[in-house]
Amino acid sequence: MEKNAIIMAAGKSDKFAPFSYEKPKGLFIVREEILIERQIEQLLEAGVNEIIVVMGYMKEKFFYLEQKYPQVKLIVNNTYGKYGNIYSLYVAREYLKNTYICYADHYFLKNPFLEENPDNKSYRSCAFYKGKFKQFSIYYSDADIITGCYLGGHDTMAMVGPAYVNEKFSKLFRQYLEEEINNFGIANMYWEEYYSTHIKDLTLYMKKFNVDELVEFDDIDDLRQFDSDFLLNVDSEIIGNICNTLECHPNDIKDIEVIQAGLTNVSFKFSIKGHEYVYRHPGGTADNLIDRRTEYYTQYKAKEYGLDKSLIYMDRSGWKISHFIQNIVPCDILSNKKQLQQVMDALHKTHEMPLSEEAKIFDNVAESKRLITQACKTKGNLFKEFEELFAKIDMVDNFVKQEREKYGIDLVVSHHDVYEPNFISTKEGDFYLIDWEYAGINDPINDVCSIFTRYDYSDETRLYLLEAYYGRKLTKLEYRHALGQSILNALYWISWGLFKGSVGEEDGFFFLTSYRYIVNNIDEVIASYEEI
Repeated sequence: MEKNAIIMAAGKSDKFAPFSYEKPKGLFIVREEILIERQIEQLLEAGVNEIIVVMGYMKEKFFYLEQKYPQVKLIVNNTYGKYGNIYSLYVAREYLKNTYICYADHYFLKNPFLEENPDNKSYRSCAFYKGKFKQFSIYYSDADIITGCYLGGHDTMAMVGPAYVNEKFSKLFRQYLEEEINNFGIANMYWEEYYSTHIKDLTLYMKKFNVDELVEFDDIDDLRQFDSDFLLNVDSEIIGNICNTLECHPNDIKDIEVIQAGLTNVSFKFSIKGHEYVYRHPGGTADNLIDRRTEYYTQYKAKEYGLDKSLIYMDRSGWKISHFIQNIVPCDILSNKKQLQQVMDALHKTHEMPLSEEAKIFDNVAESKRLITQACKTKGNLFKEFEELFAKIDMVDNFVKQEREKYGIDLVVSHHDVYEPNFISTKEGDFYLIDWEYAGINDPINDVCSIFTRYDYSDETRLYLLEAYYGRKLTKLEYRHALGQSILNALYWISWGLFKGSVGEEDGFFFLTSYRYIVNNIDEVIASYEEI
Protein backbone atom coordinates (compact mmCIF):
# COMPACT_ATOMS: atom_id res chain seq x y z
CA MET A 1 0.00 0.00 0.00
CA GLU A 2 1.35 3.39 -0.97
CA LYS A 3 1.52 5.94 1.82
CA ASN A 4 2.42 9.60 1.85
CA ALA A 5 3.20 12.18 4.54
CA ILE A 6 2.30 15.78 5.31
CA ILE A 7 4.88 17.61 7.40
CA MET A 8 3.60 20.84 8.95
CA ALA A 9 6.39 23.42 9.00
CA ALA A 10 4.55 26.75 8.76
CA GLY A 11 4.69 28.08 12.33
CA LYS A 12 7.04 30.64 13.83
CA SER A 13 7.74 29.04 17.25
CA ASP A 14 8.07 32.22 19.32
CA LYS A 15 9.16 30.17 22.33
CA PHE A 16 12.41 29.53 20.50
CA ALA A 17 13.28 33.17 19.99
CA PRO A 18 15.81 34.53 19.27
CA PHE A 19 16.92 31.61 17.08
CA SER A 20 13.52 31.25 15.45
CA TYR A 21 13.97 34.83 14.21
CA GLU A 22 16.85 33.55 12.07
CA LYS A 23 15.33 30.31 10.80
CA PRO A 24 12.26 28.12 11.34
CA LYS A 25 12.50 25.64 14.19
CA GLY A 26 12.25 22.69 11.79
CA LEU A 27 15.65 23.69 10.38
CA PHE A 28 17.43 23.67 13.75
CA ILE A 29 20.42 21.34 13.94
CA VAL A 30 19.91 18.85 16.78
CA ARG A 31 22.51 16.20 17.48
CA GLU A 32 24.20 17.15 14.21
CA GLU A 33 21.07 16.62 12.06
CA ILE A 34 18.56 19.12 10.71
CA LEU A 35 15.23 18.22 12.32
CA ILE A 36 13.07 18.12 9.21
CA GLU A 37 15.74 16.31 7.21
CA ARG A 38 16.00 13.60 9.86
CA GLN A 39 12.25 13.09 9.66
CA ILE A 40 12.27 13.02 5.84
CA GLU A 41 15.04 10.41 5.92
CA GLN A 42 13.01 8.28 8.33
CA LEU A 43 9.96 8.51 6.07
CA LEU A 44 12.04 7.51 3.03
CA GLU A 45 13.51 4.59 4.96
CA ALA A 46 9.93 3.39 5.59
CA GLY A 47 9.11 3.54 1.88
CA VAL A 48 7.13 6.80 1.93
CA ASN A 49 7.92 8.44 -1.39
CA GLU A 50 5.52 11.40 -1.44
CA ILE A 51 6.25 13.94 1.27
CA ILE A 52 4.33 17.22 1.39
CA VAL A 53 5.94 20.02 3.40
CA VAL A 54 3.58 22.87 4.31
CA MET A 55 5.64 26.04 4.72
CA GLY A 56 4.77 29.51 5.97
CA TYR A 57 7.21 31.44 8.16
CA MET A 58 10.53 32.02 6.34
CA LYS A 59 9.32 29.61 3.67
CA GLU A 60 12.22 30.41 1.36
CA LYS A 61 14.58 28.60 3.73
CA PHE A 62 12.83 25.31 2.93
CA PHE A 63 13.09 25.67 -0.85
CA TYR A 64 16.28 23.60 -1.04
CA LEU A 65 14.40 20.49 0.10
CA GLU A 66 12.85 19.89 -3.32
CA GLN A 67 16.31 19.79 -4.90
CA LYS A 68 17.79 17.60 -2.18
CA TYR A 69 14.83 15.20 -2.02
CA PRO A 70 12.89 14.59 -5.27
CA GLN A 71 10.16 12.96 -3.16
CA VAL A 72 9.41 16.28 -1.41
CA LYS A 73 6.74 18.68 -2.65
CA LEU A 74 6.47 22.13 -1.05
CA ILE A 75 3.20 24.00 -0.60
CA VAL A 76 2.57 27.34 1.07
CA ASN A 77 0.33 28.38 3.96
CA ASN A 78 0.55 32.16 4.10
CA THR A 79 -1.93 32.37 6.99
CA TYR A 80 0.44 30.77 9.53
CA GLY A 81 0.41 33.85 11.76
CA LYS A 82 -3.37 34.19 11.66
CA TYR A 83 -4.78 30.67 11.95
CA GLY A 84 -4.07 27.40 13.73
CA ASN A 85 -2.32 24.44 12.17
CA ILE A 86 -5.66 23.02 10.97
CA TYR A 87 -5.26 25.50 8.13
CA SER A 88 -2.02 23.82 7.06
CA LEU A 89 -3.97 20.59 6.65
CA TYR A 90 -6.67 22.50 4.82
CA VAL A 91 -4.22 23.82 2.19
CA ALA A 92 -2.78 20.28 1.89
CA ARG A 93 -6.17 18.51 2.00
CA GLU A 94 -5.93 17.09 -1.53
CA TYR A 95 -2.94 15.02 -0.34
CA LEU A 96 -4.80 13.42 2.58
CA LYS A 97 -4.95 9.70 1.66
CA ASN A 98 -3.12 6.99 3.57
CA THR A 99 -1.13 9.72 5.22
CA TYR A 100 1.28 10.35 8.09
CA ILE A 101 0.64 13.75 9.67
CA CYS A 102 3.88 15.08 11.13
CA TYR A 103 5.43 18.17 12.70
CA ALA A 104 8.74 19.44 11.28
CA ASP A 105 10.31 20.10 14.67
CA HIS A 106 9.90 16.64 16.26
CA TYR A 107 12.79 14.27 16.90
CA PHE A 108 12.22 10.51 16.86
CA LEU A 109 14.97 8.38 18.40
CA LYS A 110 13.61 5.29 16.62
CA ASN A 111 11.93 5.42 13.26
CA PRO A 112 8.17 5.41 14.09
CA PHE A 113 7.26 4.90 10.42
CA LEU A 114 8.81 1.41 10.31
CA GLU A 115 5.74 -0.40 11.54
CA GLU A 116 3.29 -3.16 11.06
CA ASN A 117 -0.26 -1.98 10.50
CA PRO A 118 -1.87 -4.90 8.61
CA ASP A 119 -5.41 -3.56 9.20
CA ASN A 120 -4.43 -0.08 8.01
CA LYS A 121 -5.88 1.53 11.15
CA SER A 122 -5.83 5.27 11.68
CA TYR A 123 -3.95 6.10 14.87
CA ARG A 124 -2.30 8.82 16.91
CA SER A 125 1.04 8.24 18.56
CA CYS A 126 0.73 8.65 22.32
CA ALA A 127 2.91 8.31 25.40
CA PHE A 128 2.36 8.49 29.14
CA TYR A 129 3.40 11.85 30.57
CA LYS A 130 4.09 12.32 34.26
CA GLY A 131 3.18 15.66 35.83
CA LYS A 132 1.54 18.54 34.01
CA PHE A 133 1.96 18.88 30.26
CA LYS A 134 0.73 21.15 27.42
CA GLN A 135 0.10 18.48 24.79
CA PHE A 136 -3.35 17.03 24.10
CA SER A 137 -4.40 14.44 26.67
CA ILE A 138 -6.72 11.63 25.68
CA TYR A 139 -9.39 9.27 26.96
CA TYR A 140 -9.48 5.86 25.34
CA SER A 141 -11.48 2.66 25.40
CA ASP A 142 -10.40 -0.87 26.27
CA ALA A 143 -9.89 -1.37 22.54
CA ASP A 144 -7.46 1.62 22.51
CA ILE A 145 -9.88 3.78 20.52
CA ILE A 146 -9.50 7.46 21.41
CA THR A 147 -12.79 8.68 22.89
CA GLY A 148 -11.80 12.15 24.10
CA CYS A 149 -9.11 14.74 23.39
CA TYR A 150 -8.36 17.80 25.53
CA LEU A 151 -5.56 20.37 25.56
CA GLY A 152 -3.30 19.91 28.58
CA GLY A 153 -3.34 17.35 31.35
CA HIS A 154 -1.25 15.55 33.96
CA ASP A 155 -0.26 11.95 34.69
CA THR A 156 -2.03 10.50 31.69
CA MET A 157 -1.62 9.53 28.05
CA ALA A 158 -0.80 12.41 25.71
CA MET A 159 -0.74 12.86 21.95
CA VAL A 160 2.88 13.17 20.86
CA GLY A 161 4.67 12.55 17.58
CA PRO A 162 3.05 11.62 14.26
CA ALA A 163 -0.45 10.48 13.39
CA TYR A 164 -1.50 8.15 10.62
CA VAL A 165 -4.86 8.41 8.86
CA ASN A 166 -6.17 5.95 6.30
CA GLU A 167 -8.04 6.82 3.14
CA LYS A 168 -11.48 6.33 4.72
CA PHE A 169 -10.60 8.68 7.58
CA SER A 170 -9.04 11.20 5.17
CA LYS A 171 -12.06 11.30 2.88
CA LEU A 172 -14.48 12.09 5.73
CA PHE A 173 -12.04 14.47 7.46
CA ARG A 174 -11.51 16.38 4.21
CA GLN A 175 -15.28 16.56 3.64
CA TYR A 176 -15.90 18.04 7.09
CA LEU A 177 -12.99 20.43 6.69
CA GLU A 178 -14.15 21.80 3.35
CA GLU A 179 -17.67 22.32 4.69
CA GLU A 180 -16.64 23.98 7.95
CA ILE A 181 -13.31 25.81 7.48
CA ASN A 182 -15.06 29.18 7.22
CA ASN A 183 -17.27 28.57 10.24
CA PHE A 184 -16.57 30.74 13.27
CA GLY A 185 -13.38 29.71 15.08
CA ILE A 186 -12.60 26.62 13.01
CA ALA A 187 -9.55 28.00 11.20
CA ASN A 188 -7.96 28.97 14.54
CA MET A 189 -7.89 25.40 15.84
CA TYR A 190 -5.14 22.83 16.19
CA TRP A 191 -5.90 19.91 13.91
CA GLU A 192 -6.30 17.59 16.92
CA GLU A 193 -8.81 20.03 18.37
CA TYR A 194 -10.81 20.02 15.15
CA TYR A 195 -10.69 16.22 14.95
CA SER A 196 -12.19 16.05 18.44
CA THR A 197 -15.31 17.90 17.23
CA HIS A 198 -16.03 14.89 14.99
CA ILE A 199 -14.54 12.21 17.20
CA LYS A 200 -17.61 9.97 16.99
CA ASP A 201 -17.31 9.75 13.21
CA LEU A 202 -13.51 9.80 12.89
CA THR A 203 -11.94 6.78 14.54
CA LEU A 204 -8.37 7.10 15.76
CA TYR A 205 -6.62 4.39 17.70
CA MET A 206 -4.02 5.10 20.34
CA LYS A 207 -0.60 3.76 19.44
CA LYS A 208 1.62 3.57 22.52
CA PHE A 209 5.25 4.67 22.55
CA ASN A 210 7.72 5.18 25.35
CA VAL A 211 7.89 8.84 26.31
CA ASP A 212 11.59 9.06 25.44
CA GLU A 213 11.13 7.75 21.88
CA LEU A 214 9.14 10.73 20.53
CA VAL A 215 10.76 13.98 21.53
CA GLU A 216 9.06 17.38 21.43
CA PHE A 217 10.91 20.49 22.58
CA ASP A 218 8.98 23.04 24.63
CA ASP A 219 11.70 25.71 24.76
CA ILE A 220 15.41 26.33 24.29
CA ASP A 221 16.36 24.96 27.72
CA ASP A 222 14.44 21.77 26.92
CA LEU A 223 16.30 21.45 23.62
CA ARG A 224 19.70 22.09 25.23
CA GLN A 225 19.06 19.39 27.82
CA PHE A 226 18.55 16.98 24.94
CA ASP A 227 21.51 18.31 22.92
CA SER A 228 24.15 20.01 25.04
CA ASP A 229 25.97 21.17 21.90
CA PHE A 230 22.93 22.86 20.35
CA LEU A 231 24.44 26.34 20.56
CA LEU A 232 27.63 25.06 18.93
CA ASN A 233 25.71 23.79 15.92
CA VAL A 234 22.79 26.19 15.65
CA ASP A 235 24.51 28.15 12.85
CA SER A 236 23.34 31.40 14.41
CA GLU A 237 24.71 34.84 13.67
CA ILE A 238 23.33 35.88 17.06
CA ILE A 239 25.51 33.35 18.89
CA GLY A 240 28.48 34.39 16.77
CA ASN A 241 27.88 38.04 17.61
CA ILE A 242 27.72 37.29 21.33
CA CYS A 243 30.85 35.13 21.32
CA ASN A 244 32.88 37.59 19.26
CA THR A 245 31.81 40.60 21.36
CA LEU A 246 32.10 39.04 24.81
CA GLU A 247 34.95 36.65 23.93
CA CYS A 248 33.13 33.57 25.16
CA HIS A 249 32.34 30.02 24.05
CA PRO A 250 28.79 29.17 22.87
CA ASN A 251 28.33 26.75 25.77
CA ASP A 252 29.12 29.59 28.20
CA ILE A 253 25.79 31.18 27.25
CA LYS A 254 23.14 30.27 29.81
CA ASP A 255 19.63 31.25 30.94
CA ILE A 256 18.32 32.58 27.61
CA GLU A 257 15.03 34.35 28.24
CA VAL A 258 13.04 36.56 25.88
CA ILE A 259 12.25 39.72 27.85
CA GLN A 260 10.63 41.81 25.15
CA ALA A 261 9.09 40.83 21.89
CA GLY A 262 9.18 44.53 21.24
CA LEU A 263 7.24 46.84 19.00
CA THR A 264 10.20 46.97 16.61
CA ASN A 265 12.68 44.36 17.93
CA VAL A 266 13.04 41.27 20.04
CA SER A 267 15.32 41.39 23.08
CA PHE A 268 16.49 38.53 25.23
CA LYS A 269 18.46 38.21 28.42
CA PHE A 270 21.27 35.73 28.90
CA SER A 271 24.10 35.09 31.34
CA ILE A 272 27.77 34.27 30.98
CA LYS A 273 29.73 33.19 34.05
CA GLY A 274 27.30 34.89 36.42
CA HIS A 275 27.02 38.18 34.52
CA GLU A 276 23.73 39.08 32.83
CA TYR A 277 23.42 40.74 29.44
CA VAL A 278 20.74 41.77 26.93
CA TYR A 279 20.87 41.14 23.19
CA ARG A 280 18.66 43.26 20.92
CA HIS A 281 17.76 41.69 17.57
CA PRO A 282 16.14 43.92 14.89
CA GLY A 283 12.58 43.00 13.98
CA GLY A 284 11.28 42.23 10.49
CA THR A 285 9.78 45.65 9.72
CA ALA A 286 12.40 47.67 11.57
CA ASP A 287 14.19 48.90 8.46
CA ASN A 288 11.03 50.70 7.33
CA LEU A 289 10.96 52.65 10.58
CA ILE A 290 14.52 53.00 11.78
CA ASP A 291 17.52 54.90 10.42
CA ARG A 292 20.34 52.73 11.80
CA ARG A 293 23.07 55.26 11.03
CA THR A 294 21.32 57.84 13.20
CA GLU A 295 20.64 55.31 15.95
CA TYR A 296 24.29 54.24 15.92
CA TYR A 297 25.47 57.83 16.30
CA THR A 298 23.04 58.78 19.05
CA GLN A 299 23.35 55.48 20.96
CA TYR A 300 27.11 55.91 21.32
CA LYS A 301 26.65 59.60 22.18
CA ALA A 302 24.15 58.52 24.84
CA LYS A 303 26.81 56.28 26.35
CA GLU A 304 29.40 59.07 26.14
CA TYR A 305 27.03 61.53 27.83
CA GLY A 306 26.14 59.07 30.60
CA LEU A 307 22.54 58.64 29.44
CA ASP A 308 22.80 54.92 28.71
CA LYS A 309 25.81 53.37 30.42
CA SER A 310 24.51 49.85 29.77
CA LEU A 311 25.70 49.73 26.15
CA ILE A 312 28.57 47.33 25.39
CA TYR A 313 28.46 47.21 21.61
CA MET A 314 26.11 48.17 18.81
CA ASP A 315 26.52 47.07 15.23
CA ARG A 316 25.53 49.37 12.38
CA SER A 317 23.10 46.69 11.15
CA GLY A 318 21.06 47.15 14.31
CA TRP A 319 21.94 44.39 16.77
CA LYS A 320 23.44 45.38 20.08
CA ILE A 321 24.60 43.93 23.39
CA SER A 322 24.12 45.68 26.70
CA HIS A 323 24.57 44.97 30.37
CA PHE A 324 21.33 43.85 31.99
CA ILE A 325 20.35 46.67 34.34
CA GLN A 326 19.86 45.33 37.84
CA ASN A 327 17.63 46.48 40.70
CA ILE A 328 15.11 48.30 38.52
CA VAL A 329 12.38 50.25 40.29
CA PRO A 330 9.10 51.50 38.75
CA CYS A 331 9.39 54.85 37.01
CA ASP A 332 6.50 57.28 37.52
CA ILE A 333 7.53 60.78 36.59
CA LEU A 334 4.19 62.32 37.52
CA SER A 335 4.43 61.31 41.16
CA ASN A 336 8.20 61.14 41.62
CA LYS A 337 9.83 64.57 41.26
CA LYS A 338 13.35 63.14 41.37
CA GLN A 339 12.62 60.85 38.43
CA LEU A 340 10.95 63.70 36.55
CA GLN A 341 14.03 65.84 37.03
CA GLN A 342 16.25 62.98 35.85
CA VAL A 343 14.19 62.71 32.67
CA MET A 344 14.41 66.42 31.96
CA ASP A 345 18.13 66.50 32.71
CA ALA A 346 18.56 63.62 30.26
CA LEU A 347 16.67 65.53 27.58
CA HIS A 348 18.79 68.65 28.07
CA LYS A 349 21.95 66.53 27.75
CA THR A 350 20.52 64.97 24.59
CA HIS A 351 19.86 68.40 23.13
CA GLU A 352 23.48 69.39 23.84
CA MET A 353 24.86 66.59 21.65
CA PRO A 354 26.69 67.93 18.60
CA LEU A 355 24.83 67.85 15.31
CA SER A 356 26.33 65.51 12.76
CA GLU A 357 25.82 64.33 9.22
CA GLU A 358 25.51 60.89 10.84
CA ALA A 359 22.13 61.95 12.26
CA LYS A 360 19.24 62.60 9.91
CA ILE A 361 16.75 65.43 10.05
CA PHE A 362 13.59 63.95 11.57
CA ASP A 363 10.72 65.84 9.96
CA ASN A 364 7.60 64.53 11.72
CA VAL A 365 5.22 65.26 8.86
CA ALA A 366 7.49 63.97 6.09
CA GLU A 367 8.19 60.78 8.06
CA SER A 368 4.48 60.37 8.78
CA LYS A 369 3.49 60.70 5.14
CA ARG A 370 6.15 58.18 4.16
CA LEU A 371 4.73 55.60 6.58
CA ILE A 372 1.14 56.30 5.60
CA THR A 373 2.04 55.85 1.94
CA GLN A 374 3.31 52.38 2.86
CA ALA A 375 0.18 51.67 4.91
CA CYS A 376 -2.08 52.65 2.00
CA LYS A 377 -0.93 49.51 0.16
CA THR A 378 -3.10 47.38 2.44
CA LYS A 379 -5.42 49.90 4.12
CA GLY A 380 -6.64 51.85 1.09
CA ASN A 381 -6.25 55.57 0.48
CA LEU A 382 -5.68 56.91 4.00
CA PHE A 383 -4.85 60.37 2.69
CA LYS A 384 -8.35 60.60 1.27
CA GLU A 385 -9.91 59.12 4.38
CA PHE A 386 -8.21 61.74 6.57
CA GLU A 387 -8.14 64.49 3.94
CA GLU A 388 -9.56 67.23 6.17
CA LEU A 389 -7.21 66.32 9.01
CA PHE A 390 -4.15 66.41 6.76
CA ALA A 391 -5.10 69.83 5.45
CA LYS A 392 -5.05 71.09 9.02
CA ILE A 393 -1.80 69.22 9.76
CA ASP A 394 -0.11 70.95 6.82
CA MET A 395 -1.25 74.32 8.17
CA VAL A 396 0.25 73.56 11.61
CA ASP A 397 3.45 72.29 10.02
CA ASN A 398 3.87 75.55 8.11
CA PHE A 399 3.11 77.64 11.20
CA VAL A 400 5.66 75.77 13.33
CA LYS A 401 8.42 75.92 10.71
CA GLN A 402 7.85 79.64 10.09
CA GLU A 403 7.96 80.21 13.83
CA ARG A 404 11.28 78.37 14.16
CA GLU A 405 12.80 80.50 11.41
CA LYS A 406 11.38 83.79 12.72
CA TYR A 407 12.48 83.29 16.32
CA GLY A 408 15.71 81.37 15.73
CA ILE A 409 14.65 78.08 17.28
CA ASP A 410 17.48 75.78 16.32
CA LEU A 411 17.03 72.07 15.72
CA VAL A 412 18.80 69.70 18.12
CA VAL A 413 19.50 66.00 18.53
CA SER A 414 16.21 64.50 19.68
CA HIS A 415 15.46 61.09 21.18
CA HIS A 416 11.88 61.31 19.85
CA ASP A 417 10.62 58.15 21.62
CA VAL A 418 10.49 59.66 25.09
CA TYR A 419 7.97 57.91 27.31
CA GLU A 420 8.02 55.77 30.43
CA PRO A 421 8.92 52.39 28.86
CA ASN A 422 12.23 53.98 27.83
CA PHE A 423 13.04 55.35 31.30
CA ILE A 424 14.85 53.01 33.69
CA SER A 425 15.52 53.88 37.33
CA THR A 426 17.38 51.73 39.83
CA LYS A 427 17.38 51.35 43.62
CA GLU A 428 20.80 52.98 43.63
CA GLY A 429 19.32 56.11 42.05
CA ASP A 430 20.80 55.63 38.58
CA PHE A 431 18.78 56.66 35.55
CA TYR A 432 18.92 55.41 31.96
CA LEU A 433 17.31 56.77 28.81
CA ILE A 434 17.28 53.76 26.47
CA ASP A 435 16.18 52.79 22.94
CA TRP A 436 17.51 55.45 20.57
CA GLU A 437 16.03 53.96 17.41
CA TYR A 438 13.81 56.91 16.54
CA ALA A 439 16.40 59.58 17.24
CA GLY A 440 17.09 62.36 14.78
CA ILE A 441 17.53 66.10 14.48
CA ASN A 442 14.30 67.77 15.47
CA ASP A 443 12.68 70.60 17.39
CA PRO A 444 13.96 70.77 20.99
CA ILE A 445 10.46 70.60 22.49
CA ASN A 446 9.58 67.49 20.44
CA ASP A 447 10.92 65.15 23.13
CA VAL A 448 8.62 66.50 25.83
CA CYS A 449 5.74 66.29 23.38
CA SER A 450 6.50 62.58 22.97
CA ILE A 451 5.64 62.08 26.63
CA PHE A 452 2.18 63.60 26.64
CA THR A 453 0.84 62.93 23.12
CA ARG A 454 0.67 59.18 23.77
CA TYR A 455 -1.16 59.27 27.07
CA ASP A 456 -4.56 60.68 27.94
CA TYR A 457 -3.13 63.47 30.09
CA SER A 458 -4.99 66.59 31.18
CA ASP A 459 -4.01 70.10 30.06
CA GLU A 460 -2.61 70.67 33.54
CA THR A 461 -0.35 67.63 33.29
CA ARG A 462 0.84 68.72 29.88
CA LEU A 463 1.75 72.16 31.22
CA TYR A 464 3.43 70.54 34.25
CA LEU A 465 5.73 68.52 31.98
CA LEU A 466 6.56 71.49 29.78
CA GLU A 467 7.41 73.65 32.80
CA ALA A 468 9.58 70.84 34.17
CA TYR A 469 11.60 70.95 30.96
CA TYR A 470 11.95 74.75 30.88
CA GLY A 471 12.43 74.99 34.65
CA ARG A 472 10.04 77.94 34.75
CA LYS A 473 6.72 79.28 33.49
CA LEU A 474 6.45 79.30 29.70
CA THR A 475 5.97 82.40 27.65
CA LYS A 476 2.89 82.57 25.46
CA LEU A 477 5.11 82.00 22.42
CA GLU A 478 6.81 78.96 23.96
CA TYR A 479 3.51 77.38 24.91
CA ARG A 480 1.99 77.94 21.48
CA HIS A 481 5.08 76.51 19.81
CA ALA A 482 5.01 73.45 22.08
CA LEU A 483 1.37 72.75 21.24
CA GLY A 484 2.06 73.17 17.54
CA GLN A 485 4.97 70.73 17.70
CA SER A 486 2.89 68.30 19.77
CA ILE A 487 0.37 68.00 16.92
CA LEU A 488 3.18 67.02 14.55
CA ASN A 489 4.56 64.59 17.11
CA ALA A 490 1.19 62.91 17.62
CA LEU A 491 0.80 62.58 13.86
CA TYR A 492 3.97 60.52 13.68
CA TRP A 493 2.72 58.04 16.28
CA ILE A 494 -0.61 57.71 14.48
CA SER A 495 1.27 57.03 11.23
CA TRP A 496 3.54 54.57 13.02
CA GLY A 497 0.49 52.69 14.24
CA LEU A 498 -1.13 52.69 10.82
CA PHE A 499 2.02 51.27 9.26
CA LYS A 500 2.45 48.57 11.92
CA GLY A 501 -1.17 47.58 11.56
CA SER A 502 -0.83 47.43 7.78
CA VAL A 503 1.84 44.71 8.06
CA GLY A 504 -0.13 42.72 10.63
CA GLU A 505 1.84 43.76 13.69
CA GLU A 506 0.85 45.31 17.02
CA ASP A 507 0.01 48.97 16.41
CA GLY A 508 0.78 50.21 19.92
CA PHE A 509 -1.41 51.28 22.82
CA PHE A 510 -0.99 54.94 21.90
CA PHE A 511 -2.39 54.81 18.36
CA LEU A 512 -5.93 55.87 19.29
CA THR A 513 -4.74 58.16 22.09
CA SER A 514 -2.55 60.13 19.70
CA TYR A 515 -5.40 60.44 17.23
CA ARG A 516 -7.67 61.80 19.93
CA TYR A 517 -4.95 64.22 20.98
CA ILE A 518 -4.84 65.76 17.52
CA VAL A 519 -8.61 65.91 17.08
CA ASN A 520 -9.09 67.51 20.50
CA ASN A 521 -6.36 70.14 20.10
CA ILE A 522 -5.66 70.97 16.46
CA ASP A 523 -8.37 73.59 15.99
CA GLU A 524 -7.23 75.45 19.10
CA VAL A 525 -3.62 75.32 17.89
CA ILE A 526 -4.54 76.71 14.46
CA ALA A 527 -6.60 79.46 16.07
CA SER A 528 -3.66 80.46 18.28
CA TYR A 529 -1.44 80.95 15.23
CA GLU A 530 -4.11 82.77 13.23
CA GLU A 531 -4.43 85.34 16.01
CA ILE A 532 -1.02 86.73 15.05
